[in-house]
This record gives sequence, C-alpha cells and structure tokens, in this order.
Amino acid sequence: MPKPKVANSDHSKANGPGRPRSPETDQAILRAALKLFIEHGIDGASIEQIAESAGVARTTVYRRWSSKEALLAQAIAVARGAPEKRATGNRGALRSLGRQLVDALAAALTAPDYRNLMARLAGSVPGCPELMSTYWINYMVPRRAAVRGLLESARAEGLLRADSDPEILLDLIGGAIMYHLLIRPGKRTTQEMRAYLFRVLREIGLSDPSSADTRARGNGSS
Repeated sequence: MPKPKVANSDHSKANGPGRPRSPETDQAILRAALKLFIEHGIDGASIEQIAESAGVARTTVYRRWSSKEALLAQAIAVARGAPEKRATGNRGALRSLGRQLVDALAAALTAPDYRNLMARLAGSVPGCPELMSTYWINYMVPRRAAVRGLLESARAEGLLRADSDPEILLDLIGGAIMYHLLIRPGKRTTQEMRAYLFRVLREIGLSDPSSADTRARGNGSS
C-alpha cells in the first residue's frame, strides 16, 4: 500500500501561531500509525507506540490529533486514497465516469496490505467502536456522497429504477466488496477486482449487460 501522504485537511494546518507544521513529521506519524495498526491492531497502536515508531515525542502527536482514533482514521483514509473523486465532475458522461471510478477502486482495493487493513478496521469495532465511527463520519460519508451523486444522475437518466434508493445501493456495493475481499478465500488481482465490480454494477442494473467489461471474467473473481 502506498505510503500515506498528508491529506488537505485541518489536521495538516498549523495550530495557531508559531513554527509551521512539518509535513515530513506528519507523514512519519501517519506511516507509523498505519504500520502498527496493520501489524498489531488497535491495541498495538497506542499514541506512545506510534510516537516511538515515528521518532517523535508524544506531545508532537497530541498537538496534531485529538485522539488515537482521529489519527488512525486519517492514516487509513490517506493510505486508501480517494478513488471516489472520479465520480465527481460532468454528469453528462456517466459511462465514462463509471469506468474511471471502477478502475480507480479496483486499484485501491488490491493495493498491498489493503485487505489486512480493512480486516483490522472491521475487527476493531467490538473493542473500539470510536475508530469506525470517526472513520465513517469524517471519511466514508464524503466518499459515499460522491458516488451517491453518480447514482442519482444514473437514476435521473433512467439507468436505474425510478424508485431505487442510492443509500441502499451503496450498502449493497460496499457489502459485496467487503465480502469479496474478506470472506472469500484467495487474493484478487486488479483486473479480477475490476471485472467483479462491473458484475456487481450489472446486478444492480447500472451497467450495460452487453458491455465487454461486464462480461469480463477473471480467475477467482466469482
């Protein structure tokens, strides 16, 4: 998985007057947080452990993030990237936007360590529900809003049922992805994941069944 780079968020701005924030320090902390979380889970990624791994003082971490959950949520989000941004822009080319989004998602979902990262995130819910809540509110909600806009445009153009619920469709797509990644055995190549995503879209009635993309099959992609 690519090394996290600091996102353009409030966390990456200097907190009040004084010496400007160091992007290199931010990136070192995010990398350390992500690595510890993937390798050891929520219990093995304390602020103290993250600070030691990043080579900074605990106060340096606390000045940047209000809690461990806020830090880990940003580290996860930055490492995952923002493929959903492909869903924004000119709604007049829905098929092109859809292909771009699928390509970007397939690459993100098959990045090194992504499967382990999502397993850790899901596994943190019983012991630390705050992490998933923080990640959902600050990162998943904006991602879903971008894709929901695409689904709403598809519905308006008659590519989806008039009474379809974009929120439910998002849950179906997201659930299919997580089941495919975490429950079904075996790893997926980017091309296999791409083919699977097109098949999911076909099943909810969004993509063209006659398209070569929807007929694509990869080994283990079923």
